[in-house]
Amino acid sequence: MALLKESFLLLHYFGIWPSVDWQPRTWKTIVYSLYTCYVIFSIYWFTISGSVYLLVISDDVEDFSDTSFMLLSMLAICAKVIIAISKRSEIISVLTALENHPHKPVNLETQLSQDKTDERIRFFTICYGGLTEATVCYGTIAPFFQNIPFGFLPYKAWSPYDYSSSLIYWCTFCQQLISVFMAANLNIGFDTIIFGILMQICTQFNMLKCRLKMIVDEFDAKQIMMRSASDPMILRSYEKYIVDCVKYHTAIFRISKKINYIFNSIIFVQYSASAIVICVSVLLISQMPMSSPKFMTVAMYVACMLLQILMFCAAGNEVTLECESLTTTIYNTKWYLLSPSMKKCLGLMMVRTLRPVIFVSHHIIILSLQSFCILLKSSYSAYTMLQQFSG
Repeated sequence: MALLKESFLLLHYFGIWPSVDWQPRTWKTIVYSLYTCYVIFSIYWFTISGSVYLLVISDDVEDFSDTSFMLLSMLAICAKVIIAISKRSEIISVLTALENHPHKPVNLETQLSQDKTDERIRFFTICYGGLTEATVCYGTIAPFFQNIPFGFLPYKAWSPYDYSSSLIYWCTFCQQLISVFMAANLNIGFDTIIFGILMQICTQFNMLKCRLKMIVDEFDAKQIMMRSASDPMILRSYEKYIVDCVKYHTAIFRISKKINYIFNSIIFVQYSASAIVICVSVLLISQMPMSSPKFMTVAMYVACMLLQILMFCAAGNEVTLECESLTTTIYNTKWYLLSPSMKKCLGLMMVRTLRPVIFVSHHIIILSLQSFCILLKSSYSAYTMLQQFSG
C-alpha cells in the first residue's frame, strides 16, 4: 500500500495483514496463516484468562482496577483484529479508491497537498508509535525489577494448568509479555490507519478546493485573453470541469460514508474502553508512590490512551471543518463570472455541504474535540466514584 505504508507494515509484521501481492495457497501464505493463528491465539488467550480472573477470582476494588485497566485495552484490540480480518477487502478498496481517479492529485498544487498530509500522518505515526513502544518496552522490562515472587505472573490471570514448575512458570510469564508486546504494536497499526484515513479525507477536500480555484481562475484568464464572455467552446469545456468537481465532491461523501461504516465498531469500542481505562489508570496512579516502577508504566499508559483518542477526535473534527469550509471557498472565488449552469453546479455543492461529513459511531459518539472533552469529564466523574469505593 502506497498510502499509510508504515501502519500496514506493522500489521503485516505482527500477523494480521498478509501482503496483497501474495498468491493464495503458496508456502508463504500457509506459514503466514499459522503465524496469524499464533498471534490471535496469544492475544485472545491473554484476554480470556484475564477476564476469567476478573469475574471469578478478583474480590476487591483495588484488585479489580489493577486487572481491568489492561484488560479493557486488550478487549478493544481483539475487536480491532476481528474487524481488520473480516473487512480487509473493504479497507483495500478504500485505499485503492484514494490512489486512483477522481481522488488522486491532478497537478503540482494538489500533489503538494497530498505530500504535506502524508508527512503529517507519518509524523504522528512516529510520535504515537514511539510513545507506545516506549511504554510497552518499559512495561515489559519493569516486571523483572519489581521483585515479583516466584509463582506470580506480571498480569493477573486465570490459568487452566499448574505453573508451579520453573519451566512452565517462565514460559507463561514470557508469553504474557509477548502477548502484550504484539497487542501494543497491532494497536499502533490500527490506530494510525484510522487516523491516517481520516486525514486523507481532509486532503480530499483540500484538493477539491484547489481544483475549484484553479478552474475558476483559468476560466477568468481565458475570458480576458479571448475577450469573449460567451465562447461556446470555452463554456462547454469549463462546464465539464465544474461537473467533474461535483462528481468528485459526491465521491468524497461516498467514500467517507464507507469509511464510517468500516471503522464504526472500532471507534465505539475504543472510545468506550478509553473512558473506563483512563479513569481506572488515574485511580491506580493516585494510589502509587512515584518511586514505584509501576507508576511510570501506568502514567505512560494513560498518556498513550489520551493521545490515541485525541488523534481520532482531532482528525474527525478536522474533516468536518474542512468540509464546512468548502462553502466559503466557493463563495470567495469569482463565481459571478461563470455561466448559469456552472453557478447551479456550485450551488448544489454548497447545499450538499450544509450537511457536512461527520464521523458517528452507532449514533452515539461523534468524532470531534467536544467529544474528547466529554470523555475527559466522564472519566473524571467515574474516577471520583471509584475513589470513593476504594476509600
